[in-house]
Amino acid sequence: MIAPLAAGVALLAAFVSHALHTHRPPLVDLRLLKVRSFSAATSLIFLSGFGTFGALLLLYYQQIRGQSALVAGLLLAPQGLGMLLTRSQAGMLTDRISARPIVIASVVLTAIGTAAYTQVGIRTNEILLGLSLVVRGAGLGAVLIPVMAAAYLGLRPEQVPHASAVTRIAQQVGGSFGSAVLAMIVATQIHAHAAAGLAGQSAAFGTAFWWSLGLTVIMVIPALALARQPKVQTSGS
Repeated sequence: MIAPLAAGVALLAAFVSHALHTHRPPLVDLRLLKVRSFSAATSLIFLSGFGTFGALLLLYYQQIRGQSALVAGLLLAPQGLGMLLTRSQAGMLTDRISARPIVIASVVLTAIGTAAYTQVGIRTNEILLGLSLVVRGAGLGAVLIPVMAAAYLGLRPEQVPHASAVTRIAQQVGGSFGSAVLAMIVATQIHAHAAAGLAGQSAAFGTAFWWSLGLTVIMVIPALALARQPKVQTSGS
């Protein structure tokens, strides 16, 4: 495990060095990260990977609650409903009042919706968990659109393709990294609480959700660095 990780870090360092010092146009222009709003947006996109832990939720419902894959999937439907409630509104509000307050409010909603899962047990009320998923989905659904809008503010047209590549990479790597870290936490905690049986496994998931909640709250820090875009003027103003 250490060897592949070390090799990956070394290759990443080599790529960064080459991209910053090459005299030819780099495949990905990492100098874009010097733009405060863009680096903040990229950080938010990466950290959002820790929020979208659908696999962890499925495992909880299957492994702890004994639900089938179909029922577990249906129990996650409220999160999708929450995302539908805010996704379209987030874009319009971003145009009117800028991305920063929308993102901060969305992070708070996501944290509130995640909080109930830090206390999960064998018989936690499913109605409470379902309502929490609606709130959590509302937060997650409203995060990405304003972040993407803020990422391109102040960039020149020729920088947009590079910015698109960087944000896409951050999204993919953040999701994979977040899932891997949370899965590792669950596995470690299950091993540590093996003697406690199912109750110990439930506590392991609660610990992982605590980590996710903490990393969600941290998203407020880069959100404060997002640029304020000009508000859209209405015809009557």
